Amino acid sequence: MYILAIDGGGTKTSAVICDEHGSIYAKVVTSRSNPTAMDAHSFESTIHDLLQQLQAQNPQVFAALHSCFAGMAGVKERQAEQKVKAIMQQYVDKTTAIVIENDACIALYAGTLGQEGIVQIAGTGAITMGYDSQRNYHRVGGWGYLFDDEGSGYDLGNQALKAVFQSYDRRAKPTALTDVILHHFSVEHVPQLIECIYGKDHPRTVIAPLSQYVFDVADKGDNVAVSIIEGACEKYYTAIKACYTRMIWGLKDVPVVLAGGVFTNEAYFMPKLQQLAKEDALPLRFMIPVLQPIGGAVIGAFKQMNVQLDSYFVEAFQKNYKQWRS
Repeated sequence: MYILAIDGGGTKTSAVICDEHGSIYAKVVTSRSNPTAMDAHSFESTIHDLLQQLQAQNPQVFAALHSCFAGMAGVKERQAEQKVKAIMQQYVDKTTAIVIENDACIALYAGTLGQEGIVQIAGTGAITMGYDSQRNYHRVGGWGYLFDDEGSGYDLGNQALKAVFQSYDRRAKPTALTDVILHHFSVEHVPQLIECIYGKDHPRTVIAPLSQYVFDVADKGDNVAVSIIEGACEKYYTAIKACYTRMIWGLKDVPVVLAGGVFTNEAYFMPKLQQLAKEDALPLRFMIPVLQPIGGAVIGAFKQMNVQLDSYFVEAFQKNYKQWRS
């Protein structure tokens, strides 16, 4: 059985054709495909180009696709599912099953391998989403960097800058964040940071990368940085709990997948989140993804065809995907 999986995001779009044994038949990585961050023509052009490249790599297998599953950023917010589906239908057989989901769904499946659960995403932005036993979908947060995205890379970077400026004013404790952030921007004095931050680049682009310094100085015992991380944990847990209580669960322990670049530093978050869940007696099981998001889309494609993947699939797919050269 051949399936097409797509992981569409705000930075890049990945697509792969594979079978239930984890063998790869075509693979494409191209530009972003987020309808909330690009005009309709550019968005549609990206999808067309992606499908044409896949088709060109392996026309025979492309013509025999059984299932297509795409997890794409922004499709729910812009109600773009039907648009993407209509484009796909121009290329695949009319019997091919096509499902378009939010990219959070494939982040979840990359951890649960198709089971219901909650995914907490924390990258440049942050959002919490749940898919329950009744196939209900619920989101919490992720309303944008200006007033939400709590616990995101941007939020952590923003908290770090606040700590630096408040420390400079003596409104708050001294912090090692000051020296590392001054060094990052190649300036000597805190007031010089203003010009660096309010420059020509988007604030998210400038501020989000500062989040890594929070972990770097926390490793060295900086109490201000540790406090920022603990605050982020509480924000995640509040969102996860809100999502959990709104949904219907058929599992004894509900998996919560921690996805996104911020959770590269998982050791800071896992124990605290487990402690908070234990205090509330919530049956939450925290985990990190075992697959890349594109692997979650592959799982989704097979799930909609009721195909049970064996224990060797994950290992085989990861190996073949990494080694494939289109």
